[in-house]
Amino acid sequence: MTRPELPRRVEQTRALLSLQVYLTLLVLFFMTFLMRFLFHTFSTSRSDSFSPTFVIMVALPIMLWLSTRLFRPGWWAGWTLAFVAELATLVTAIGSILGPFAGIAAVILLALATYVLVNLFRAEVRQFFFGRPPPAPGSPDAAAVPGGEQPRHRSGH
Repeated sequence: MTRPELPRRVEQTRALLSLQVYLTLLVLFFMTFLMRFLFHTFSTSRSDSFSPTFVIMVALPIMLWLSTRLFRPGWWAGWTLAFVAELATLVTAIGSILGPFAGIAAVILLALATYVLVNLFRAEVRQFFFGRPPPAPGSPDAAAVPGGEQPRHRSGH
């Protein structure tokens, strides 16, 4: 069974979201382990504190993965989840760049998240998720679509 082909920008955005899942996992795991190492090395107190980085490390890749799964069928929840995940990715990447963990991976993550956000707002992607499906050939609505089949007029003769 083959899946129907997606429009070009939709497929591109879905593929970038899949790539971003793995890139986010790598960047956030590295950041978390580095922060934990620095915290335990330079901290005088040995109390274990809850770090929001661990929540981000788990939640962000899960959100990105879910958005890729909901993207193919064209459900609006896939677009919304991708949008929220991209905003969270931008905040994480910008915080990483402005903080002590600036690195090439964070810059790549920032560029990728920005590109995916731009793609989410392109007309082709928005129509795939929120637009009406194209009318069937021969239907009365097909005449309103440029290039659609023109209605046949009955002559009284």
